[in-house]
Amino acid sequence: MLVTLVLGLVLAAGSRRTESPHGLDSLRAQTRAADDPFVVGHHRAAARVVGPSVPARLRRAGPLVGIAEQKATMFASKPWQRLQVVDARYTTPWDTLDDPQQLALLDQWMLAAGRAHVRVLLGFAHSLRTEKLARTLPSARAFERQFKRFRERYPYVRDWLPWNEANNPVALTATRPKRAAQFFDAVARNCRGCRVVAADVLDTSNMTAWVARFRRYAKHTPRVWGLHNYGDANGFKVKSTLRLLYATRGKIWFTETGGVLVRRTYRGRKVLRTYRYSARHAAQSIAHALALSCLSSRIARVYVYHWQAPPKVTNWDSGLTDGRGRVRASYRAVQRWLARSAHASRHGGRRALCRGSR
Repeated sequence: MLVTLVLGLVLAAGSRRTESPHGLDSLRAQTRAADDPFVVGHHRAAARVVGPSVPARLRRAGPLVGIAEQKATMFASKPWQRLQVVDARYTTPWDTLDDPQQLALLDQWMLAAGRAHVRVLLGFAHSLRTEKLARTLPSARAFERQFKRFRERYPYVRDWLPWNEANNPVALTATRPKRAAQFFDAVARNCRGCRVVAADVLDTSNMTAWVARFRRYAKHTPRVWGLHNYGDANGFKVKSTLRLLYATRGKIWFTETGGVLVRRTYRGRKVLRTYRYSARHAAQSIAHALALSCLSSRIARVYVYHWQAPPKVTNWDSGLTDGRGRVRASYRAVQRWLARSAHASRHGGRRALCRGSR
């Protein structure tokens, strides 16, 4: 077993998020550039017919590596193009098709991804239309109706994530694993042959118990599980990743992981505490997160969150590039892993790649 490959990096206590990076204020702030009615209408019409034509992938050993990012500008940047990554994740409100601002952002991102020949993992989260709806969990029937509309609008998307960080203590599904299972069933039922992340979980203390309850309620067999393992990645641990491996069957995708530079916790609008980490620590965390895939061949994908830091950091920064688009040490850590992965594909495969992660 390859667990020993990543056990030697234990350094400091890890950090965990207590809030989602896709909060109401942060996503609303992104909508200002998308208010032009011509742009909105153009994207709305084009998104139905324009899908990505994914080219032959660069041959690499180990897990598929993608980027989780909300900004469409990533796809045109030279650092992105140098990585030769063709997978990305976007998270959107479950009712985006009824929210003109969020729909404009989504269509803009999907068009940019299509032009870059990127395969999309599309995930859902709470509503952003009003403060009240942001605190309201949709019924299973309402969610299914919306998902059918998403399928019609983006028929080329084959990778879906029904609910982002479903067990997060502040998530609407934190105490509702049955509803999360119903969302998974709705996607699986209406997207035959698609790759559906059954439950997307954060590496908190309730993770395995929450997953056990989810499994009891799910009617379709989970074939893919999603994990946000910031605790393992930034604490140089393996505990949470192993816990999910032992608690499930099927593939595991790290649907979010990364090296944190800034994390803030809030009570309302008041900052309770700010955690800061060095660029070197963030790069080491990224390298460790990628090496965690050596724990099992079941770990099939790693999505690094996120691409570019906001101009003004509010609650979270784990960007591979800074606010001006300049690459950071964590970007170079990803670049080194991908280079080793390409080399290992020709010389020894996944085993050789993981030996190089000692």
